Amino acid sequence: MPHEMSTRVTNGPTPGIAITHPLPGEPGGHCRTTVCSWTAEPGDPAPPTVKQPEYHLRYRSLCGGCGHTGPDRSEENAAVEDGCDHAFPGWRELPVMAERPYAGAALERWEAEARAVYPAGWFDRGGPVRATRRPMGGRHVPGYAPGGGYSMGVVRERPSKESARRIQGSLFD
Repeated sequence: MPHEMSTRVTNGPTPGIAITHPLPGEPGGHCRTTVCSWTAEPGDPAPPTVKQPEYHLRYRSLCGGCGHTGPDRSEENAAVEDGCDHAFPGWRELPVMAERPYAGAALERWEAEARAVYPAGWFDRGGPVRATRRPMGGRHVPGYAPGGGYSMGVVRERPSKESARRIQGSLFD
């Protein structure tokens, strides 16, 4: 039997659905990305959107504005992307920013640059920002966009050994 969506968080061994981030907003408000997670019980059927049926965690996007729910996923990033596809169409075509600085004047400059190159009002609605990440750091991070939305990780590829040698060699020519 499929799990019902709920804003209830349960602790302990009782299965439940937890809103991981951010809160879903007011019904009838503008659409935004919220991700729910829960523990799948042994024997629960896994829909085709669950790539790893043996993995016990499940994720799904939920829009508190209109009630839209995304499909069950075994990966948090996939659920976040479903929610952003619903609430912020076109986000995948927006510019990729440099890695987000942690604090101070560098963060202020980064946020100002993001607001200048993204559509007007995008971040005021909680829209995501696309930002580069180092390899192994591709998680979509809630609350890291200028308006509090998700920072969508775009992983930089590591240079191949051949290109690294070429770059190093050119330094000494």
